[in-house]
Amino acid sequence: MLGKGSPLFHLFESQFKEARSLSSGLGKNFKSKKAIELEEKLIFLNIYLQVLNKIYFKEERLKFEPFEPFKPICRSMKRIHHFKLATAAFEEVKGTQSFTAFEAFLTAEKKVLYKEAYEVLISSPIDIWESFYLTVYSHSKKVQPLMINTATTQLINEELEYISFKEADQLDSEALKDIMEALRVITVGENMKIAIGLNPSFTSVIHGEMKSLSQLLIQWHQIHLFAQYLNYFLSGNEDVSLKYLELAKKAKIKKQRLSVGADSLCKKLLSKLTD
Repeated sequence: MLGKGSPLFHLFESQFKEARSLSSGLGKNFKSKKAIELEEKLIFLNIYLQVLNKIYFKEERLKFEPFEPFKPICRSMKRIHHFKLATAAFEEVKGTQSFTAFEAFLTAEKKVLYKEAYEVLISSPIDIWESFYLTVYSHSKKVQPLMINTATTQLINEELEYISFKEADQLDSEALKDIMEALRVITVGENMKIAIGLNPSFTSVIHGEMKSLSQLLIQWHQIHLFAQYLNYFLSGNEDVSLKYLELAKKAKIKKQRLSVGADSLCKKLLSKLTD
């Protein structure tokens, strides 16, 4: 690895090393927990690149090109993560009942997802890591704290405006998912600031409320993903037993309850942020 670059670069370097190590390890022994960790690291690397793009805004290629080779990996790891979320929700909702046919369906889905993700990893060129690192390093070495503060603040404000835009309409599934992802970008941006000694954009109280909303949205996302898998499974079966209809009903009720809770928390949070 090269020199430290900007005050923020050591954070990138740490996440980069872990991501590369995880990718290499998964190519030898695929584990869902490690796949989810890799997705998290890649999300950070992409957000870091977005911060650099705010600084070097005239370089349009910096916004997309450097991370482009990692998108297939990120998508595959996300599918694994979504599957784990869905199965966790299933375990919670099903109670003590047995759903043998659906469980067999999930086992088959798991094999396909894991096989695809593994193939994406082993087919990805090794040099994409070094190329990405050198691009980020060359753009990071002269970046100063004030530039980072301006860039992260701009990124956070854009995501906040996006949440406000989404919240203005009825919060459907797409809007809730978008708000969840926007909160993740805001949180990473705030953590970047704090890590290098800059003042965060929001108070600790607001951070706590954002965390509560994020956690609720993750619960909503779990049941939403489970409902998608279940509905897909049921759509391929002409004769659906009563217990599966009851399971779908339970999932729907829980999803609606979490949607209402997320809507309420989002409105409260935005009212404080826009006062």
